[in-house]
Amino acid sequence: MWPRFPSGWAALLATLVAVLCVTRPGQATEAPARVSVLTMGPGDHPFTRFGHNALLLEWNPGNRRQTAVYNFGTFEFDGVQGVRDFMAGRFRYWLSVSNLDATMRAYAADRRSLTAQRLELTEAERAVLYRVLAENAQPEHRYYDYDYYQDNCSTRVRDVLDRLLSGALRRSAVGAGRLTFRQHTLTLVGDTPWLYFGLDLALGSPTDRPTTRWQELFLPQELHDALAVATRELDGQRVPLVQSEQRLLSAERPALPRSPTTPWLALGGAGSALGGLFVAFGHGARRQRALRVVFGVTTALVGAALGLLGCALVVFWASKHWAAHANRSLLACPPWALGLAVLGVGFALGRPRSARPLQLLLGASLVSTALLGLLALDRNGHESLRMTLFFLPLWAGWLWGARLASRAT
Repeated sequence: MWPRFPSGWAALLATLVAVLCVTRPGQATEAPARVSVLTMGPGDHPFTRFGHNALLLEWNPGNRRQTAVYNFGTFEFDGVQGVRDFMAGRFRYWLSVSNLDATMRAYAADRRSLTAQRLELTEAERAVLYRVLAENAQPEHRYYDYDYYQDNCSTRVRDVLDRLLSGALRRSAVGAGRLTFRQHTLTLVGDTPWLYFGLDLALGSPTDRPTTRWQELFLPQELHDALAVATRELDGQRVPLVQSEQRLLSAERPALPRSPTTPWLALGGAGSALGGLFVAFGHGARRQRALRVVFGVTTALVGAALGLLGCALVVFWASKHWAAHANRSLLACPPWALGLAVLGVGFALGRPRSARPLQLLLGASLVSTALLGLLALDRNGHESLRMTLFFLPLWAGWLWGARLASRAT
């Protein structure tokens, strides 16, 4: 079966990763002749932007090629229950097994690249790896709680190889990481503005801490690059871990950037445009009752959306999703914005008592966003500048528009 993807905002929540097919391999009882790490390039769907990898085992029984592709990234996101599981931090992934031909057909259909790095392993090591993977793929052992940064398809491949090599892979990937978790994430979604903005908003302060090179291997391409330079001890000599590399599928896609870009102008422009829209509605409301209704209804809808988003950020902060903890974006999307839904309706209906509390809530949101900007001046909070740049002119224009519109009530 294939993973089923949600639509709309649930796709953003699950953010994060691989399309895999699930079939059974042919039966094999001997050590595989070859073991390779497969690295799949990014695709078009948000789940596939970060690439994927798997382990390929190959046999030649009776001169007939036999393959098994072990994928740690199989999942099913099915409707409301999938949302509940994700929000609770118990999103289940499992290890599935396919064959190379089926895997290549699937990735060719999605126009994704596929590279195989053949590993330098002894016969005994290949036999041990096969037994470990076959046991792990059993129904009672194959499931695990997915964590995008710490326990995913890439870290599972990394860890099983490191254990097989008695820590040789970890010893080859030492030192400080090049980027933080947030920076790595934004680098790979920079060409999709809504996904970039949504992930940046959802990620908390823990993703801004410095990483190690070992931690960076949560990304398939980073694992590929680390394997390419890793060495191991074999027969008293230091040899490359990757014996050879073969490109199985090619895809005409732009090269992946090495660092994230920040669309300062787009963020500031979008926030200013929305704020300016509220000012225009507020100014027109002094003369036309219809624009007062438009201002109130727009306030109710946007306030409800931002308030619900703030509530979601609070839930994530209290959940097992450590990457969403201590999220400063709450200052720009405060849960109290839900009150604007009620006050906006009252304002649209021409109730004078709605004007004052409406301005107070908008003022509180403006102040909290300004506080976010002050926190961004700190070295550890500079990632908050993007949200400040977008939300500060939005709340300022919204408050200004409310003051103008209130003169007509």
